[in-house]
Amino acid sequence: MHTVMTTYDDNFVARMKDFAVLGLLPIQIAERMGLVGESRRTFLMHISDPMHPLAKEYWKTHEMAVEDLDASLTTSAMSGDPKALKLAYEVKKQREIDALRQELFGI
Repeated sequence: MHTVMTTYDDNFVARMKDFAVLGLLPIQIAERMGLVGESRRTFLMHISDPMHPLAKEYWKTHEMAVEDLDASLTTSAMSGDPKALKLAYEVKKQREIDALRQELFGI
């Protein structure tokens, strides 16, 4: 029998953040953390609620990881790495497309 988590200890949040840095989606994090049944549903509900502290930590950590990747890519591109230059351009274009899609269609 699994108990349902309504609060999360520091160790749990730290593990969740480790997975967020890797770019895992909440459902993938639940799988990696071995959550099942009601604990899994509760976790997914909390991490999907933008007002829940767990979701705030997930998105803050995820955004920091993206910023770190961007900084590394920019550094490589500025040093003249042609693959980094191409990837930086592709990432920028994809973000523009995603932003436009969000603006126009809400997706």
